[in-house]
Amino acid sequence: MRPGTSYRKLLLQRNSYRITSGTHLFRNLTTAALTALVLPLAAGAQISLVHVTACGPQNFPSSCTIPATGSGNLLVVGFQMGGGVSTAITLSKITDNAGNAWAEAGAARSIDAAAGSVADLWYAKNTAAGATSVTIGTSAPIANGAAVVWEFSGADPTVPLDQTAVLNSQPSTASPAAPAFTITAANEVILSLAAVSGNITGMAAGSAFTSDATLKGNGWARLIATTAGTYQARWVGNPAGTYAASAASFRARASQTTNSCDVNADGAVDIVDVQVAANMALGLQPCSIAGSNVCTATQVQQIRDAALGATCPIAPGPVVPPPPPPPATHSVTLNWTPSTSPGVSYHVYRSTTPGGPYTKLTAAGPVAAAGYKDTSVTAGQTYFYTTTAIDPATALESTRSNEASAAIPVP
Repeated sequence: MRPGTSYRKLLLQRNSYRITSGTHLFRNLTTAALTALVLPLAAGAQISLVHVTACGPQNFPSSCTIPATGSGNLLVVGFQMGGGVSTAITLSKITDNAGNAWAEAGAARSIDAAAGSVADLWYAKNTAAGATSVTIGTSAPIANGAAVVWEFSGADPTVPLDQTAVLNSQPSTASPAAPAFTITAANEVILSLAAVSGNITGMAAGSAFTSDATLKGNGWARLIATTAGTYQARWVGNPAGTYAASAASFRARASQTTNSCDVNADGAVDIVDVQVAANMALGLQPCSIAGSNVCTATQVQQIRDAALGATCPIAPGPVVPPPPPPPATHSVTLNWTPSTSPGVSYHVYRSTTPGGPYTKLTAAGPVAAAGYKDTSVTAGQTYFYTTTAIDPATALESTRSNEASAAIPVP
């Protein structure tokens, strides 16, 4: 590559980015094709989001189209109608084209009498696969409704609903908030909906919740609580206004399983169980197949056959809860084309702004290999890297290469 060649960004896979830069010359020393590869290891909760789909604003009763659902999952609808509707109107029923049974999430209906606005949460547990349309029925036709449909895997298939709370006819504020929940067990999902007469612009600073929609200026948010504690969705409103809020929390599936081939205890034996079993057999994570302390390639083969439809031949053992997920870590791996001159070494520099100023990551001494792994990165930060080549005879340092940037994912 010639000096001054610009870099380009290529998407490799989810949460991984490769950025290739140009070259520079120092005598016959070349640092070329500088590459940054971001490698996250994300911690995962036992209950996890499959999809979230916004629907509306539109007239109701009507249907919302969603991605085809999986088997044994949890579907939740957060519905809002208003403002200006009669608060006597209710969400009368929800159905879908897979025949799942829907119910209100306890007493989840909240109202803002001043604004004529209603919010509600309904759910379907242990879903049948293949639902692509959710039909929402109201006790009277309305012309100003909106809904968000969530799907989660790993939810308790029998009694997923844990808590429900509402706030009715709240006074005008620029800081609307949902009811607070105290979760006593890890791995619950909390879903919150605020129906406001003002306009929600996003989540409040410091809120751990993710905003999934702001249809018509209202707020839909979720949080998967991986530890016990008290959690509350809080938004920012502009302008301020009165509001109502509904919230519900749902339990994860219990870790206990009667099928020893269902290694991750999600109620299904599939390729995920095969991968987890292989990791256990390789010693990459603690073994818990049928309560065993030693996992083998034979068990991996048996679980693979079970995932393809065979009966699981592994006898049940003592119930062992799945190991806790590893903490989320990130690193950036840099690679470049080595110089053809013998004995050349390299310095690596990093900045948080394009063009510097740079910090020398190799202050302890240059590296001989044409590569470097930066493990001191922070989630959510973008870094800019450049390298120099060191002449072994004179210790002179070349000018810097073109930059390679790496955006670190969150978490």
